[in-house]
Amino acid sequence: MSDPGRFGGRRFVQLDDDYKVWAAYQRARLKMEKLWAAVVTDRPAFSSDDKNSSPVVEAWDAMNEAALATIQISVQPVHLNTVTSVDTAKES
Repeated sequence: MSDPGRFGGRRFVQLDDDYKVWAAYQRARLKMEKLWAAVVTDRPAFSSDDKNSSPVVEAWDAMNEAALATIQISVQPVHLNTVTSVDTAKES
């Protein structure tokens, strides 16, 4: 299930053969870390002619990056290509 991680935090089950168990742990972990919205929402739109993105877009981008990293470190090496070849947590 979970045990102390190498860097002092909790380490959760990694994706191996049982996707449903892994997905349940990931959903709980992302919700606990306030990152679940990156999975269930799309990136907010912003005007392409605006050189500075809005604070809302920047916040979503940061949340997505953190969620995607959380997902990427929770899979076995055999699955890394799948979760590193996408740009959003929702796609992974």
